Amino acid sequence: MAGFNRPGSQPPGRRGLFANRSERRGDDRRQFRRVDSAAPTRAAVSYTSQRAPKGGGGSFGRAITTLITRLVGLGAVVILIVAAVLGVRLVISLGEPTQSAAPSDAVPSAAAGRPLIVAPDPATVASSTITIRGSLPDDLLGISNALLRISVVGADGAQRTGAEIELPRTPGFEVSSIPLTEGENEITAVVVVDGVERTPSDPISVTRDNTAPPVEITSPTPGQLVSGAEVTVRGTSEAGVEILLRNDTSGLTASGKANGDGKYAVNISLRDGVNLLTVVATDTVGNSARSSVEITTNASVGRVIVVANPATIFLNKSPKAFRITSTATDSTGATVSGATVCMMITAPGLAPISLPCTTSDSNGRAIGEYTFPENYETEGRGLILVTYTLPQGDPLEATTPFTVKKKP
Repeated sequence: MAGFNRPGSQPPGRRGLFANRSERRGDDRRQFRRVDSAAPTRAAVSYTSQRAPKGGGGSFGRAITTLITRLVGLGAVVILIVAAVLGVRLVISLGEPTQSAAPSDAVPSAAAGRPLIVAPDPATVASSTITIRGSLPDDLLGISNALLRISVVGADGAQRTGAEIELPRTPGFEVSSIPLTEGENEITAVVVVDGVERTPSDPISVTRDNTAPPVEITSPTPGQLVSGAEVTVRGTSEAGVEILLRNDTSGLTASGKANGDGKYAVNISLRDGVNLLTVVATDTVGNSARSSVEITTNASVGRVIVVANPATIFLNKSPKAFRITSTATDSTGATVSGATVCMMITAPGLAPISLPCTTSDSNGRAIGEYTFPENYETEGRGLILVTYTLPQGDPLEATTPFTVKKKP
């Protein structure tokens, strides 16, 4: 080991990285340091040098590196501080109520001494509750032991407390789920301090209307035979209500509007045979009512007659089945023979059922049979649609209803 540390000494031959274990034990307490040597060994470069390297290039590079590291570290600290401040401000802002800058959401400032509430638009609603928006003046903010009370006076003259909340800490406020009674409701807001009411706001009026508009079909009449492929449905309702007319047989719809006298007239297309027409009248606040009429049409392209036997299926009897018989004639009255006839059954509680298509005989007749599952137990009204597809021209269609009941 002594020779190993002398300048100019040669490295030992094929020795371990940190010398032999026996040599290390004898000099454990000796301080090792790197020494200059013409042929430094691997052991020599393993220890930290106590001597500064010659030349200025290395020192300058380390100085630049140290400076850059310090600047980067300082920049990171600044960025972390700025991020922390912004994060705190964001958390604080999330806890504060916000108001939209849109004009429709703007609430006017309240005069000193009392709250201000804004009438909703529209002021007539069908719902049983409403949300009230308003503002507080500066002199009512920050009062201890105070709350904001919303009072409602119904059409019957009785005063009710719609809501009581802790006094808002900001001028703008919004209170939801204020209950309404049928008819006109007068609503006010007041600040209550230590159980004593201050000056109330000016009242606003909100009307609750949950009465459906009346609707009546005056033409066509039930069971009427109509010629042609369309019909005009006429009737009466409330003035200005929206009218939706649906042919429940074909799925077609049409719309219109009642005039100032409440009268309406809407056209709709028909299918050959039975057509179930339904009118739905909806007022401006969403209340609606409906009325239906069933008619039969004989289109000029021909006619199909459908008979279901029996027309009523009783769930307490077995088998739950019927036989469907249809006959068709063309526009000249001649029987439609050789046409492809398809039948579809729409029963309450079941997906549409399509029977295998058949061919009409020389009398224009086609027959289909169907048996419901034994566990079928849904009462209601169903519909049978029969379609004749001709070699040329439009198909002929007709429907007939049937009923499903539990007992005879």
